[in-house]
Amino acid sequence: MTGPFGPAPTADNQIPEVYARQPVLRRLVPRLVGLDRDHHRRLPHHEFADDLPVVLLGGRHGTGKSAMLDDLQQAYAPGTGPWPGPRVPFARINCAELQERASVGPELSNNSYAVETLVELVAQLSRPVAGFGRLRFPCTTAGLLAVVSARRPGNDGELRVADRHAATLLGVPADERPRPTWDTLFRPALPAPPDGASPDPAGFPEAAVRTFLGGQRRLLTARRLVAWYETHRSEADNRLRGLPPGASGQPRPVPAAERAPFVARLCQEFHQGRGFRRGVERMLVAAFLEDARYGPFRRANRAPRPLVLLDNAHTDAGRDFLELLLEQRARSGRGARDRIVVIATELHGDDSPAGHGDAPDGGDVPYPEAARRSLHDIGTDAIWTRQSTAPSAGVLLLPLPPLECEHLERMLRRDDHASFDPYIANALHDLTRGHPMGARRLCEAVVDRARTEEWVAAGELLDLVHPGGAGESVVWRLLDTLVGSENHDELCLFSLAWDREAAERLAERWVPRRIDGLPAADGAADRLERERWSRGPGSRPFITDRFLRALLVHQMRSGRGGRGVDWSGAHGLLAEHHRRRAEGRSGRAARDEWSRFLWHRLAAGETREVVDRLHAEFLRQDGDALDWLHTLRTVAHAPRPPGDDWFERCQEVARGHRDLLQLRADPGAGLEKQAVNRLLHALWYAADELAEADRPLADRIGQDLSFLSAQHLTGRAVLAQAAIHWPRSVRDGGDWPLDGRRQDDRTSGRGAR
Repeated sequence: MTGPFGPAPTADNQIPEVYARQPVLRRLVPRLVGLDRDHHRRLPHHEFADDLPVVLLGGRHGTGKSAMLDDLQQAYAPGTGPWPGPRVPFARINCAELQERASVGPELSNNSYAVETLVELVAQLSRPVAGFGRLRFPCTTAGLLAVVSARRPGNDGELRVADRHAATLLGVPADERPRPTWDTLFRPALPAPPDGASPDPAGFPEAAVRTFLGGQRRLLTARRLVAWYETHRSEADNRLRGLPPGASGQPRPVPAAERAPFVARLCQEFHQGRGFRRGVERMLVAAFLEDARYGPFRRANRAPRPLVLLDNAHTDAGRDFLELLLEQRARSGRGARDRIVVIATELHGDDSPAGHGDAPDGGDVPYPEAARRSLHDIGTDAIWTRQSTAPSAGVLLLPLPPLECEHLERMLRRDDHASFDPYIANALHDLTRGHPMGARRLCEAVVDRARTEEWVAAGELLDLVHPGGAGESVVWRLLDTLVGSENHDELCLFSLAWDREAAERLAERWVPRRIDGLPAADGAADRLERERWSRGPGSRPFITDRFLRALLVHQMRSGRGGRGVDWSGAHGLLAEHHRRRAEGRSGRAARDEWSRFLWHRLAAGETREVVDRLHAEFLRQDGDALDWLHTLRTVAHAPRPPGDDWFERCQEVARGHRDLLQLRADPGAGLEKQAVNRLLHALWYAADELAEADRPLADRIGQDLSFLSAQHLTGRAVLAQAAIHWPRSVRDGGDWPLDGRRQDDRTSGRGAR
């Protein structure tokens, strides 16, 4: 078969979320699966030989993780096209949806996340594949039927689980109505009770297994199925005794009459809970891998490898299954491993350096031995080998990088007649930081607006209307997708807070209601941490993801968020909060609190007060130049206040065009104070995501820092270094570095804005 099997997405019509993802989509996965994307043509199984890693795609909300799985599903199991249907044994599971559907808890003794996942995998991977046949899972199905069949009298939840899983495992189509129940499928196999009494529930698992074994076409299948369970139990016992596999010899054959009760034993062990249940889950996963390894579909390795896509694998259900899978793969000997290709997605934290861990605080790393590679490395060299015997060593972690500015330029060039600010692509990239969903939505809004307007300026990006949204703001639509609309006003208000204590002050004043049953600030913090928008209780700012924070802050500034709270009032309350904290502290802690106090005063538009304070600190005889630069850098990242004239006014002050006006308003202002005023406004302008800091402005920053270095009593060298490095960082869009003596300060200037 060499004909096309449905066209795969090309670079021209590809959705933006999968830009720059081609090393995975068009190189790694096809070579793992062994089937070309564009043609029904087998490829040699080259990647990773027999030891396959779980490929884990990590990224924030909206970085295109699910879009990549959509692309792979369209390539290997298209729903439409010339030949719709799976081209390889294929399964896709959204672990978040499965977790909600599973209703796992102590009240349900015949279900678990592992059982729910395995039932879904067996159902999807068993679909016939054109030209190759189908996979069959006799060992897994028998074990799952035993586990789900037992139920306590009067427990409707367990009855629903048994009905749902039994029909699925026996291959009943999902749309068949009426849906067969457990009773209609297996009750005939129950022994008839005397005197017409109700059947003994203890016999349910055996009846289900007996019915399944009796339905096998070949007697050999049932014999091998039971023999596998006996062998697995024997090897597990050997491990516990410290013996090598097979040390106790071949297990005795199980007589035909005892086969169903033998497999049904799994049910009793599963229902005992805790370690017993986990042992059964391990056995079921081992049976699943065994079925996929040696089924008739796999004979002579003639067919492509099965492909399993797991979305939202960071959930409890996803991590539970991956833990079992990785543990079983680590135990398997060389040459006996499975051939299932698993591509999973996991939600990671924000884009700042402190947030690159799997957990919000970076401490709970679920796969400590995982190999971490970049997409570029995978595109040029996909060689991977297991580095240790630890289960997590079977994970290949591929963090999804942000889009480059060139990707955004390409999105904007879809209409040659559109007219917009040539800086707008850079502004979009600075604002979104390459966030794929944000870039796509904003680029669509820019192009749509440019078709009807003569010019689209970069400063208008956050005020654009969503195309086809009946006047709805594009920012509102983005926030609704990323965090939902339920707590929109509260999140907008909390985006101004530096930490949880500051958020609590805002909540005490303006948010009396509770979120998720907790006080508003605690409920919002818990939700943000769970969705990886912040890094836990010590998170500073309160919302650490800079793109999300920029969207929320703009909603607050424009009056579309924080209903009933004005911009100046919120910043005034927070400024007073940090002033009180500063007065009760000393040293660097006091310095940081005064920096946040000034940050809020500048955001409220009180520039003269901020300049006076910075100038006074500069003139202190015992002042530290490095502390002063730290404060200046923090304060300059304050969000701009409401008003359309800020961009023009700030530039005029930064370029010295308003020095005379400052001198008239403050006759005592000397050259140092004027330089501080210009420098603050230049950095404030450069820190804004939508402002273009051109070369003359960057050069002016260097000139003012050089002038101030000559005036400082003790910090000439420190300020001179800043005069060299800060203009360069402003031009390149990087962070403004401080002296190497305080490496921990390098990221603290990323305030909420």
